[in-house]
Amino acid sequence: MKAYWDASALVEATSHTLLRARLRRERGVTRTHSLAEAFSALTGGNLGIRLDPEAAARVVNNLAADLDFVEVNAQEVLSALKRARKLGVRGGRVHDLLHAIAADKSGLPELLTLDQNDFAGLTTRATVQQV
Repeated sequence: MKAYWDASALVEATSHTLLRARLRRERGVTRTHSLAEAFSALTGGNLGIRLDPEAAARVVNNLAADLDFVEVNAQEVLSALKRARKLGVRGGRVHDLLHAIAADKSGLPELLTLDQNDFAGLTTRATVQQV
């Protein structure tokens, strides 16, 4: 079943062949910003891996070949920011909120992530699934 992939799920797919095969088979959906998030994770070393920028760019390019993109426009971002307090969103969690909005906008039934808790109370349509 086609799903929305947050950046953490995309990064996870780089090291798990079954997850990568699913992405390739189903064509995932994400925001273009996820490509930058994946590059950051792959080059930052916080995940126990650290690729050089050229290698990370190749990996992200390969992921992008199996993705479709849905974008959140400026008005949608501003609307989300107005609701942030009510939703308990502060700091970096704003990125999770924007992924949740994009996932709901895509109309897909699932949002895939490494940490379901990041999305607690943020999606209105998509079910959050941990990979």
